[in-house]
Amino acid sequence: MSKILIVEDEVAIADLEKDYLELSGFAVEIENDGETGLKRSLEEEFDLIILDLMLPGIDGYQVCREIRHTSDVPIIM
Repeated sequence: MSKILIVEDEVAIADLEKDYLELSGFAVEIENDGETGLKRSLEEEFDLIILDLMLPGIDGYQVCREIRHTSDVPIIM
C-alpha cells in the first residue's frame, strides 16, 4: 500500500483529501504546519507528498527545498 503525506494547514481540505485517497486504497498521514511536515518527511518514507505552499512556520517552498537535499520523493504542490 502506498503511503502519502499531506502537509496542509486547512484542516477541512486535508481531511477531504485524506478521505478520497483512503477510499482509493492509500495510507494517508496529515501534518498541519511546515516544521512538523518537514520533520515527518525526513524521518519516514512516503511514496508521495502533497504540500501546501502557504503554511505556518516554514512555507511549502522551503519544505520542498529541504526534502530535495535528501530525497527524490514525488511532491505535488
